[in-house]
Amino acid sequence: MLADQRKQIILDQIDLNHSVTVAKLVELLSVSTETVRRDLEDLENNNLLTRVHGGAVSVKKRYRFDDMDVRTTSNMELKEQIARKALEYVKDGDTIAIDSGSTAAVFAMALKTRRFDSLSVITYSSEVFSILSDCENYRITLLGGDYLPKEKIFYGFLTHEALQRLYFSKAFVVPLALSLEDGAHDFIRETYENQCMMIGHASEVFILADSSKFETKGDLKICDLQPEYTIITDDRLPESIYSMYKDRGLNIV
Repeated sequence: MLADQRKQIILDQIDLNHSVTVAKLVELLSVSTETVRRDLEDLENNNLLTRVHGGAVSVKKRYRFDDMDVRTTSNMELKEQIARKALEYVKDGDTIAIDSGSTAAVFAMALKTRRFDSLSVITYSSEVFSILSDCENYRITLLGGDYLPKEKIFYGFLTHEALQRLYFSKAFVVPLALSLEDGAHDFIRETYENQCMMIGHASEVFILADSSKFETKGDLKICDLQPEYTIITDDRLPESIYSMYKDRGLNIV
């Protein structure tokens, strides 16, 4: 098989699955690992894909950022899957921090259906607070500050002062874009600053991201992806992307 034919097959796999592993290409093309890596390098040099550990992904695309009202109604089934998974990590006696956004709101609704004898919830999202505010056994803390109505969040100096003094057993963070090489990203400066502080003050970090957010980039980098973080997603994530994250030693469920 000629090199140009191999490269076209590689690009076809990327177009179909958004990613591909070296092992898969070795099997598919019946060539050596070294040949596959040379082909991937040539394709990357022509800006046709992005190499990552163990394979390649489509050239990084920017996540389409919509207003909160639009995001609230999109991918609801996937967000409900993520919320159910995240709920399994919450235990009686926890002090948890919950981010803002539509996925955070769905997670809050899932928390409301589960009866905990004791649970402390801290959030800067007025929507999350509104959902959980009538739960009798929950201690709910809404962090104040300047208010951003279109995102339904508090931010700024007062919010940061409160976050600086608080520590959480678990933080549930909802980035708007996720990349194996570049980490978790967001688009809103006010949200981004809160997210960074939540991660820095949590014993355990959970990143909630539906499959549409993977291998995309935003304007503001929240953090690198660490092996000790738990990335919670849905069942529509392509197997090739899932495998790449696992091969990097990341905990993705």
